[in-house]
Amino acid sequence: MSVKKTDEETDMSKPKVIVIVPADRPVPPVERLADEAEFVVVRTAQEFRAAQEGAEILLSNDFKTTLLREVGPGGLRFIQTSSIGVDPFLTAEIVHSDIVLCNTRGVCERPIAEWILGVIVMFAKDLRRTIELQQERRWLHRETEPVLGRRVLVVGPGPVGQETVLLLRAAGMEVTVVGRTAREDRRLGPIAAISDLDALLTEADDVVLTLPLTEDTRGLFDAKRIARMRAGARLVNVGRGAVIVEQDLLDAVDSGHLAGAALDVFEQEPLLADSPLWSRSSILVSPHASGDLVGWRGRVVERFGENLRRWKAGMPLNDVVDLRQIGVTAPANRS
Repeated sequence: MSVKKTDEETDMSKPKVIVIVPADRPVPPVERLADEAEFVVVRTAQEFRAAQEGAEILLSNDFKTTLLREVGPGGLRFIQTSSIGVDPFLTAEIVHSDIVLCNTRGVCERPIAEWILGVIVMFAKDLRRTIELQQERRWLHRETEPVLGRRVLVVGPGPVGQETVLLLRAAGMEVTVVGRTAREDRRLGPIAAISDLDALLTEADDVVLTLPLTEDTRGLFDAKRIARMRAGARLVNVGRGAVIVEQDLLDAVDSGHLAGAALDVFEQEPLLADSPLWSRSSILVSPHASGDLVGWRGRVVERFGENLRRWKAGMPLNDVVDLRQIGVTAPANRS
């Protein structure tokens, strides 16, 4: 015998979920969860504002969305991001509220680590020049650098940093890790304190940044700190663009102090067409895509579906982010 549910019970069984999607990107495959929730896709502030009535859950498929700052969280109680970073949600209204925010760990870390390994190998083996020479039909014998034994400094022992350290060590590199404080990590071994960064920079062949953007990390790699790096070293950034002062990086590359850089993140994204970063042959410009494997949106939906079921059952959610530990990064900007 079936029992007809009341409207309230029906709403509880299929909660309303707002899905933020960038204007130029496809909608993630949320139809897989159509039996578990009602999904409303929004791309603009107007659409987001209209969708907020009756919605307690948000799935953000836009790691750069400004909608929470423009409109505010409304009655949201649970936010799931499609990324590891949570920058768009660090507003006072969210940080100082009871909203539970979860990121998507386990989806992007390994792909980003593979990208980092790839660019280190690309530079060491001069593969970019090999491709250019092939296009020119030139046969030019050259010697290249070793990968085995390269000294790599990974700054930021978070989820991406951990995967990067383990992968680079598996490839035969000597990896030192820098975190906020000195400690011993079960997976990574000894982690040096950020106060030791300047001394460690002088020894590294490659410096890899996997840092979030905070008041402490903004502009961390300026002219003074880049000058501490070993002459001929290379800089790789997959954290946040504003961790590096871009003009200071350009100056170091142009002067020959740095042999090159691989950047997947920038202070302004998309990178402006007239940015000088595009024209430097020793700088690799990547469109913030190091973690985007084929099918990643589906994996995000799977992770969200698991948390959605836990939410409906009143169970603790996975990958909850302690926003108060990060703090507010910018005021709300209401439109």
